[in-house]
Amino acid sequence: MIRHLLKLVWNRKRANALIVGEIFISFIVIFAVLTGAIMYGTKWNEPLGFSWQNVWDVGMEFGETPGIRESPETHAMVMRMLDEVRAMPEVAAVGAASTPPYSFSTSESVSEIDGRKVTYIFDDVTDGFFDAMQLKLVSGRWFNASDDAAQDQPIVIDTNAARELFQTEDAVGKKFEASEGLFYRVVGVIAPFRKDGEATADMNMLFRRAAGDTRIGSHLLVRLHPGTPAVFEQQLLERLQQLAPALSFRIQTMEQMRRNMARMKLSPLIAGGIIGTFLIAMVTLGLTGVLWQNVTRRTREIGLRRAMGATGGSVHRQVLGEVALLATFALAIGSIVVLQLPIIGAFAYVTPSAFTTGFICALAAIYALTVLCGLYPSWLASRLQPADALRYE
Repeated sequence: MIRHLLKLVWNRKRANALIVGEIFISFIVIFAVLTGAIMYGTKWNEPLGFSWQNVWDVGMEFGETPGIRESPETHAMVMRMLDEVRAMPEVAAVGAASTPPYSFSTSESVSEIDGRKVTYIFDDVTDGFFDAMQLKLVSGRWFNASDDAAQDQPIVIDTNAARELFQTEDAVGKKFEASEGLFYRVVGVIAPFRKDGEATADMNMLFRRAAGDTRIGSHLLVRLHPGTPAVFEQQLLERLQQLAPALSFRIQTMEQMRRNMARMKLSPLIAGGIIGTFLIAMVTLGLTGVLWQNVTRRTREIGLRRAMGATGGSVHRQVLGEVALLATFALAIGSIVVLQLPIIGAFAYVTPSAFTTGFICALAAIYALTVLCGLYPSWLASRLQPADALRYE
């Protein structure tokens, strides 16, 4: 039977080439959308490593003067603002950071450890950042006043960075050279910190203590007590303006920042889903029409088969078998293309589990789609009688 179907498909190879091409394109689009959706869906429910609820981000504009954020005067001014804000009864905790979560800004660096180059994201934060963002300590400690006299720059890393930097060794107490003359010493390890939120993959995160000549953060992260009224925003802004009249401030909730980040991260997936839906709808209609036309053109062939004793069920299965065979050809080509992606580094952006699940689901979806498109044309073919072939012109 398969040999007979292969012969039928080959004899109409020009007409079938269009069908195979449509199925191939649909498979690639469905695979991309499903893989992205699975990846984002899986990541969305994983812990962030921090808490964004009841947190306000106060952005500060220092101006364009070179080195102003590294100056002792600026550092002292920011620390004074932190002390004043912390004393306000509505505030539960406050800290400063250079590139806080959901801020659309990132600082990246590369260090070489035992001949391995490790890329990581870093941020300069104050001691209050831990409580302001409610981080989860795994081992060691967070920054404190004892780090003022440290010879090497103290850092806190997350478990992802600890694994990349030191593999299976205990990271606390380890030291490595970040750049010429600058050495980092790990004082603590926190839970995985997903800086850009739910729709992002894991990253290697490193925190430096903002002290001395370290670049001071331009964001104050203020954790409020639950139920703090919105009118406190104006009170906070006025107090900060009194402390630093030369600066300009902008306050936004981290909830708003989270929504903006999610919208930006998910927009390609949403756009791909919309395009994929329209493409699949067009392919479904086009494939159904082509199959219907093929059945109409083969009225004599099908009528002759019925005259030779073929049942309506066997004709029905034959048409569906041809459709499934065309889908198999298209999916074989699509699979060859898709399976090249891991070789060119796709796993740097997509997890192996999401890739595998998306691939299997895309195969199943295409087979279901093609069979669905072939149901009505095959039903029409099964109803043809030998007399219909005699009347066909």
